[in-house]
Amino acid sequence: MALWDVDGEIIYSKGSLGMNPTVANAIFVTRHTYKVPYSNVGKGGIMRNQDGKYFHTPSWTEVHPQTTLDDIVVEKKPFEELFVEEQNWKFTSASSDKEYTVKYNRSGNLSCDCWGYIGHKKCKHITEVKTKI
Repeated sequence: MALWDVDGEIIYSKGSLGMNPTVANAIFVTRHTYKVPYSNVGKGGIMRNQDGKYFHTPSWTEVHPQTTLDDIVVEKKPFEELFVEEQNWKFTSASSDKEYTVKYNRSGNLSCDCWGYIGHKKCKHITEVKTKI
């Protein structure tokens, strides 16, 4: 049982989605889900109002009548990234009093501010951090 987005139209299917082969090549099909904001009630619920329309609560997003909680995707907690402590590792140069820092960059990879990493994207500092984590 799933909701499908077929060229912008939401379709419910109990099993696999069967399509007319003569038009199947001209259609773009993806699994349909509803993104709802985080709340303290988890995925919430689905309800029908007096007019017969279906809504996800507590976001009050209008949904397809066959929607289940499996079709609901909760966005992560707001400001969750503010509470992640930044990790970094400090190293003192063997040949001078210079200090180098290894930390995670925006793409989630380790980077270092030493000349080896800047010039070649490899350094002994990152190698040592990888053995620690």
